[in-house]
Amino acid sequence: MSQFTHPNAASHNWENEGGSVGPESYAGSLGVVRVLTETFKVGGYTYTNLADAVAQARRIQAPRIGR
Repeated sequence: MSQFTHPNAASHNWENEGGSVGPESYAGSLGVVRVLTETFKVGGYTYTNLADAVAQARRIQAPRIGR
């Protein structure tokens, strides 16, 4: 019977022995809070506000007058 060995077994075992502190644990101890931000991409630009992204998309799709 063969035994499965995790590809990162050496580092995985070391990490579980308290050899390092996870970056989030350390950051949390300093009062750093992780916040995920939703972003919207339109025409090569990135927006964090949906209304701004929709407005830009409408400007892109609006017929060009005088062109």
